[in-house]
Amino acid sequence: MTKENNTLYCYIKLFPKWIAYVVLAAGIAGAFVIPVTSIAFYIWIGLCGLFIAKTLTQETPKEPVIALTETGVQLDNKQFYPYKEIEKVMAFSTKRLRFRTINFKLYLKQGAPVEFNVDNLNVKPQYLLDVINEKIR
Repeated sequence: MTKENNTLYCYIKLFPKWIAYVVLAAGIAGAFVIPVTSIAFYIWIGLCGLFIAKTLTQETPKEPVIALTETGVQLDNKQFYPYKEIEKVMAFSTKRLRFRTINFKLYLKQGAPVEFNVDNLNVKPQYLLDVINEKIR
């Protein structure tokens, strides 16, 4: 989350670096349990190494997923919705497999509602909802 000129930029949340250490510990523990002659040993070591490398070399995204400006909401697909065209915004939860995801739906005064996901962002969904509701009043 960064604020510049009263604009709130929301980026995708990165994996925390400490997860790499947990995977390293699990990889070492698994290496002692799985026999070296098994192909599962090499698959295990490869997957753990790949996950650790991916976690430690991840880059911060350059483009925000959502930008809340003074005049409207900018989504990552480059769609801009001015606050004066938004009638209301609602948050709802859906279940995908075993996990719940949080989506927002912008109800426009003219046109179809716009739905977007706010789960994996560096800003809490409740804060986003409060900011948008404050701006559309």
